[in-house]
Amino acid sequence: MRELIRRLSFSDRVSDSSGVPRGCVPVLVLGEDDEDGERFVVRVEALRHPLLAALLEMAAQEFGYKQEGILRVPCAVHQFKQALSTAGAVSTKNY
Repeated sequence: MRELIRRLSFSDRVSDSSGVPRGCVPVLVLGEDDEDGERFVVRVEALRHPLLAALLEMAAQEFGYKQEGILRVPCAVHQFKQALSTAGAVSTKNY
């Protein structure tokens, strides 16, 4: 898990090439009701919060630790939003 967060922390994504600001990571939440999922941009620091870390662990178990591109998280959208809110994270939806 630490390796995944470390890799995301050193991401060289910048807003001009991918639309994702430096220090943030794109996340696709694959909710049960919405087959396309919902997209978010989340600050990397927020991923260290225990609730978000637990969701990342679920993602790693389902998709592996070496996801390329957007980070896919298999949980209900409302659950992800609740975790963001609890973590005090600011995110941008539907980038």
